[in-house]
Amino acid sequence: MVESNAANAFTLTNTDTMTLYAGAIVLIVGGVITVIVAVLGVVGAWKEHQVILGVFFTCLLFLLCMEVAIGVYYVVQKDQFYTTVGDAIDTLSTRNYSDFDTALQTLLDTIHKNLQCCGLNSTKNFSPKPASCSCDVDTNDNCCELDALSWWDRPCKRPIILWMQEQSSIIAGVGIGFGLVMVFGMTMSCCLCQKKRKTGVEGSESKLFVQSENHPATPRTDSETLEAVSIDDNDTLFTNSI
Repeated sequence: MVESNAANAFTLTNTDTMTLYAGAIVLIVGGVITVIVAVLGVVGAWKEHQVILGVFFTCLLFLLCMEVAIGVYYVVQKDQFYTTVGDAIDTLSTRNYSDFDTALQTLLDTIHKNLQCCGLNSTKNFSPKPASCSCDVDTNDNCCELDALSWWDRPCKRPIILWMQEQSSIIAGVGIGFGLVMVFGMTMSCCLCQKKRKTGVEGSESKLFVQSENHPATPRTDSETLEAVSIDDNDTLFTNSI
């Protein structure tokens, strides 16, 4: 149902199109950052490089915080967003169907057919009614018979907002899924760093053990032992005399 020229409807109502583009921009930027972070994660896991894994963990933490911030912002601003959409629909409803350009007529036709509605905030917005408002009264409960023809008997304002709310719920579900994946990635990066650190410590201990095995202590001869004892006794006497 999405049309490439849907933003034209907001332009005609003097609505700030950044309201419409903000979500798309965030998704694009987030996608690019996610790809870069994924590459870092693959390289870090392959090389078991602690620095790269640390950068990977930090980036995931940043993305997770950003996702939470976006979710909070949506919860706070969602009513304002739907109010803006409703106001834009009310403004468009003052114009007749024939006043719109081809792109917007195509968008309205798609809305009429997919959402089973006619008009914007009233079924009487358009006169004459476009063909996309017609329906089969025998198979659809939302049809009404008028002038020997069948038309959808509900305006499109509420169905449009409900449709947008449904899509928002889907996006929220996908966001929660990505959040869980990020938490899993952060956990795995910590495990790999811990494993690498533990392996490094064990490697150092093994190296020291091998060196001690390759270079055992040389046993002293009897003369060396007597000389060492004599030196110790002299040191003891010197200390006592002091």
